[in-house]
Amino acid sequence: MRVLLSLLLTCQLMLALPAAAAPPHIVASVEPLSMLLREVLGDDVRVSTLLSPQQNPHQVSFTPGQARALRDADLVIWLGPEAEPQVAQMVQRHARAALALTDLPMIYRRDGDEGHLHTDEHEDDDHHHHHDLLDPHLWLYPENMLRLAQALPDQAVLADLPDWPARLAAFEAHLNDTVTQQRARLAPLADRLYLSHHDPWAYFADAFGIQRPLIISHNIEASASSRRFAEIHRTMAVREVRCVMAEPEGRRALLERLCRDDCRLVEADPMGRNLASEEPAAHYTALLTHLGGLFAGCLAGPGAN
Repeated sequence: MRVLLSLLLTCQLMLALPAAAAPPHIVASVEPLSMLLREVLGDDVRVSTLLSPQQNPHQVSFTPGQARALRDADLVIWLGPEAEPQVAQMVQRHARAALALTDLPMIYRRDGDEGHLHTDEHEDDDHHHHHDLLDPHLWLYPENMLRLAQALPDQAVLADLPDWPARLAAFEAHLNDTVTQQRARLAPLADRLYLSHHDPWAYFADAFGIQRPLIISHNIEASASSRRFAEIHRTMAVREVRCVMAEPEGRRALLERLCRDDCRLVEADPMGRNLASEEPAAHYTALLTHLGGLFAGCLAGPGAN
């Protein structure tokens, strides 16, 4: 009887105690932002990604479940309306609190085709429609992500998390080490040209000192005419292009036709979705190291180890 009374009393006390507060839930629009949040915030926050790995970031249709995820989140972190116009309406309608990367001061921004390498034949269907558009791949410039990390303590839902100075100092130190290592890794290959279906790599090229690619089209959905194909093939021969960086959304068969013999084709996702599928808790600095390794292997050429 005493044991039973003791158990009942224990249960009553446990029911009377306040439930432990659930950690804040943050929804990031794309996986690289989730990687940053996991790296800086650790287990103190639950992080999820709005865009699923199966969704094409260039043509997104969101589901009711994704709208509900935004409504349920304590904070939504996204790139901003210029970079993610398809997300803007969703954030406006459903998010209780939101932070956009492009709203932060000192963010490095690039136009869609600024400084791009063009061959003689211009892509008349899309060439003149990209120079005034923001290149959305802002996360590939590490300083931008540092600015985002530094803005996190100002968010109400995160204000009570402990040790902010130490968290930010540790992240900045690791980020600086990672950038230094990858720059050194890619420095011997800085003059090597490579092919990409379109160009998501401008921020990465600026940050790590490599070339901008030769491209098939500004529109990743577009193929290439026979004339365009022949021109790119000639340019690759003249410029000794031996590396093709293939995005998941690119036309793989077309890239394979252009990358023959002594050419290396490497699958490279600027959003790091393949890395996230292998390492669900992957961090942003791991993404930079991963991409640095892919570029180093591709630019070194087929004969390299």
